[in-house]
Amino acid sequence: MSRRQIELPHVRQRSDWDCGLACSLMVLQKLLGNKFDILEYEGICTAKNFGTSVWTIDIANIFTEYKAEYVFYTSTLGVDPSYGDNSFYKGTFNMDEMRVNSLFKMAPNLGLRVEKRRISLEEIISRLMKGYVAIVLVNSNALICNWCEMFSPNKLRMLNCVCPSTQNEYCGHYIVLCGFDADKRHIYYKNPSFNDDLCCAKFDMFELARHSYGTDDDIIFIKLNEPEMSMKETFIDISNKT
Repeated sequence: MSRRQIELPHVRQRSDWDCGLACSLMVLQKLLGNKFDILEYEGICTAKNFGTSVWTIDIANIFTEYKAEYVFYTSTLGVDPSYGDNSFYKGTFNMDEMRVNSLFKMAPNLGLRVEKRRISLEEIISRLMKGYVAIVLVNSNALICNWCEMFSPNKLRMLNCVCPSTQNEYCGHYIVLCGFDADKRHIYYKNPSFNDDLCCAKFDMFELARHSYGTDDDIIFIKLNEPEMSMKETFIDISNKT
């Protein structure tokens, strides 16, 4: 199987800070269907006390409350203190640093499934084939949707996040990976800052965006239902082709 797409509901973020929550809503609505209760979800978010600054471990903490099958991979178990000088993080950095570091420290007791590991594109593709989706932290300024670039001569729709930033700075943004096309070397994803149902980026652009300084290579895999078709372990060649 060289191509796969998982259908997800699309949720648009409301503000410049809640893209991660919008991504979690897309996944939970798919996972729980009619059993999903938005009031229960809002209550969980309020109890977590992250306010208007959501980090990846906060999203993982939400999935823990729902007893979802997930795992959060990151290259940094805690907050990189150098981010305090980055304009994207500056506003709430001191408070975030204490709260987020505390969550990482207490992760085993809280049931948070966190591993320090950098995930390869090959493993992402393998997980998507097995019925997982993934919430990924990317540098919005480094990720351009192929379709938006093609159909927007004025480039206005190429802006992938509503957070204020220049094109030369890091702008953290969450997306949901929901498919791929290995032959075309494309990754499919849901972008909460767009009304569009689906976006598509080249493998190399996606890799650059998710490994940018500021992301810590953060990715959360969440298991949905079993794949629609029964599949054996399949090798897909996603290496560069000449």
